[in-house]
Amino acid sequence: MNREVRIGQLIAPFGPGAIYTDRQGTPLVVCGLDHWFKVMDHLNGLVQCQKPEEFQKFEPRLAALLRVDRFCRPPDFRSARQGQQAPPNAWLYTPAQRFPRWYRHSKTGEMKKFNLSTEILERSQGGRWLPVRFIAVCTGGHLCEFPWKQWIGCQCPGDGNLYLTDRGGSELSSIRVECRTCPAGSSGRKGRTLAGTTVKPDLEHGEESAFQQAGIGCLGERPWLGEGANEQDCGHPLVGALINQTNLYFSKTISAILLPDLQQQDSTITQLRNAIEQDAGSCGIARTLWNMNMRPGAVALVQSSLINRGINSDPNQIERALESLFSSAAAGMPCATQPAIPDSDLLAFRRAEFNIIRSEVNDIENIPNLRVIPADVPTDFTEWFARINLVERLRETRVFYGFDRLEQNPRPLDAMPDSAMRQLFRNPPVQRQEQWLPAIEVFGEGIYIELSEQKIEEWQFRNDLWLTDRLNDGFITRLSGVFQTLAPINGADKKWASKYLLIHSLAHILINQLVFECGYSTASLRERLYICSDNHAPMAGILIYTAAGDSEGTLGGLVRLGRPDRLGPIIRRALGRASWCSADPVCSENLGGQGSRLVNLAACHACTLLPETSCETINQGLDRAMIVGTPDNRQPGFMADLLDEVYSLE
Repeated sequence: MNREVRIGQLIAPFGPGAIYTDRQGTPLVVCGLDHWFKVMDHLNGLVQCQKPEEFQKFEPRLAALLRVDRFCRPPDFRSARQGQQAPPNAWLYTPAQRFPRWYRHSKTGEMKKFNLSTEILERSQGGRWLPVRFIAVCTGGHLCEFPWKQWIGCQCPGDGNLYLTDRGGSELSSIRVECRTCPAGSSGRKGRTLAGTTVKPDLEHGEESAFQQAGIGCLGERPWLGEGANEQDCGHPLVGALINQTNLYFSKTISAILLPDLQQQDSTITQLRNAIEQDAGSCGIARTLWNMNMRPGAVALVQSSLINRGINSDPNQIERALESLFSSAAAGMPCATQPAIPDSDLLAFRRAEFNIIRSEVNDIENIPNLRVIPADVPTDFTEWFARINLVERLRETRVFYGFDRLEQNPRPLDAMPDSAMRQLFRNPPVQRQEQWLPAIEVFGEGIYIELSEQKIEEWQFRNDLWLTDRLNDGFITRLSGVFQTLAPINGADKKWASKYLLIHSLAHILINQLVFECGYSTASLRERLYICSDNHAPMAGILIYTAAGDSEGTLGGLVRLGRPDRLGPIIRRALGRASWCSADPVCSENLGGQGSRLVNLAACHACTLLPETSCETINQGLDRAMIVGTPDNRQPGFMADLLDEVYSLE
């Protein structure tokens, strides 16, 4: 089936295993990674494309964190006109297949299971064949057709003579499936409504799901990996679902800002490294040899490639360049101040970026994909802000490493890379040098804002009773349970929770204001938070950035707003907007928690929330009262002292 989807969408939200509905309204499931980078050969069927190394991407920090060898950009489709020579890697596409295969006739209600090869669904009896709205999933990530026949106890051979009728009500009890071939019972034809099929079992109270009560279990089906790719011994209960419900697919993604290698300050080594990366083919093979501890072979291969391009280099320099490029040790960044309690892997990963982004990086020749220029803090804000940096250029690598269904895994990295390999490959690669994940590189710009640690501590001390009343133990536990918040490994407390809510909420209200000034849409801006409450090595930084999927990045509209004369008025206007919400006082007084996990306080769509793609935590962990207080008590707000000035300017 020829359908179009943007390359970035194959990372999120339409990665392998996701259901994508095309322009014709046909739902498709995106196939697993075994099927990528294959082209149809008339003699041998599907074969590997000619130059797969063209799509390879290397990000040492992410590769070390996810424990894989490399990343690959999803293929773009290239064609050639008749009579012209096809370009390299032509006719590549990302395969998807029809799912679900059950369809319902719009007029008669008759159900039919179509073959995967059926492209055009026939019309008949004055109606159309439309895909059914219901499927079945489990929290183990499996996906299957709704068990229509088992649900009604139909024993007919084949697909049966099923009909799906809808009386037009708002409840599932108004939708009924029946078999018109099975012998009729005392109550008429053998059939049953769909009432209760989408309700998950209550394990705490021992209540089974409707499927469990009917003796229907999960068979471990994985249609994105092809026919017969069932996973054995799935112990998770099967639950009915709508094909468009939001918890059907949670993409697991992680990103990294490309950082300069501070261990290599020699410009010759940096230039040599850039030259090596330009030949993706030899670079990929050299990386494989390097990871197999065949360093002399990798050096010889790269040296031969460089000579063919007219570049003469000493083997020792080549080895230093490869060490910088491939070794995971080189991917880590030195930290001047170590935390008293060691960071988790993810927090240490984020701290490496923090140490660089807060510093000046302006050597364009040696570090072409990161440029950070310090800027002055606006005069009236030096009490609250410690540092403002203009990130004129950055490169972000976004990686897809699996998905969850129904519920998000609170610790998704623990089983890497095995969990991703089993879920995304029908035949999982075993050797490290064969393991890869899909990724894209995007380029952009941003503004880095760092809050004053001294001011934060003073604010927390001064408002200790208010914070204790607002942030109870249950709320802090729920907040720390959100994986993306990177809570302390020794346990979250009020100090960390209040700091997180403050910085995260400030990022949101600034983004909501910046979209009126910079020309980008809200969905084009993203946040990146650097938060740690460790006494020895605290972090309190915000990177607001935009990134585009081309090599040139963006045009500087966001960076210009980081200048003192522009940023100061923007912050004032953001505070003014955040101090009032159309849902107040309900929004600001809700201490029971808002949102899917009850980890938001004074935060709703009218004042603080952003598009989910712009927020690291999908709009979780927000409270604008930390910044501006509440309507009846402004004083506890971190920046409440500025509100009188803001109101006077209005």
